Amino acid sequence: MTKSDEGFSDSSPDDGRSWLVPYWLGEAVDLPHFEVIDTRSAQGRLEKRSKTVTIADLILFHGHACDGLIRGAYAMRALADVAFAKGVFDRSDLTVVSKNSPCLGDVAAYLTGGRVRFGTHRLDNELGVGFVICKHSSGEVFQVREEPGFFPAIITAWEAALLDEAIVANGTLTAEEKAEMVAVNEAQQWDWVRSVLLPTRPAEHYFVSRLVDFKLPDPIYQARRTDVVNRNVPGAKDYHSPYEYSIDTRSRKRDVPSMDIWVEKYFEGPPRISSD
Repeated sequence: MTKSDEGFSDSSPDDGRSWLVPYWLGEAVDLPHFEVIDTRSAQGRLEKRSKTVTIADLILFHGHACDGLIRGAYAMRALADVAFAKGVFDRSDLTVVSKNSPCLGDVAAYLTGGRVRFGTHRLDNELGVGFVICKHSSGEVFQVREEPGFFPAIITAWEAALLDEAIVANGTLTAEEKAEMVAVNEAQQWDWVRSVLLPTRPAEHYFVSRLVDFKLPDPIYQARRTDVVNRNVPGAKDYHSPYEYSIDTRSRKRDVPSMDIWVEKYFEGPPRISSD
């Protein structure tokens, strides 16, 4: 496969990422990327060092590149630049609201750590291309929305039409016509991304505001999230895990002595929870 054939990057069959990214998208200047932090383990404290998430990562998670995914990334970049002083998403500290869109919902979940099953990813179709992020630790709430009219109305209309099974069922659009229009619509979406969106900066068309007295939409489901319970636990003073040096810049020496008293206490078993 060559650039002239399909518009995608050349890659080997074993490459699980680069073939998913159109070559012209991969070559774009200043494509949004993000820094995220998480807890260290299933019951661990917060890891202060960040990880980088790229558009390629979002595509790999979502399954394909598309205009909605890129628009969502631009919106999130604009929001992060205002809402997070260091530009870092603490994925253990956020609830996010998005519309029920495969593209926007995946951007929301991947970058914020929001999960529908934990009640930290909630849905509001009135948002359109935009997000609301709530920071649990501070109570701050920020919203980002795409500029009205920025995305062409004709593409929006065709996106809706191509999802409407009745249009084919009632003969308004034949199956053969639909097959052709799906391809034309995809081309128009990418033409807009290449010629209109990519030359801009996120803050030019994605506007951020701070919300006061915001009421979250009701959760679809809400279970306890256990991997963030100990996020604020400080680092141990005595005991040093033999695995810790590789993921913690504080302790690099392999010969740091462990404190047997803590190991012994561990193997005594956890304290019993009173049933009184």
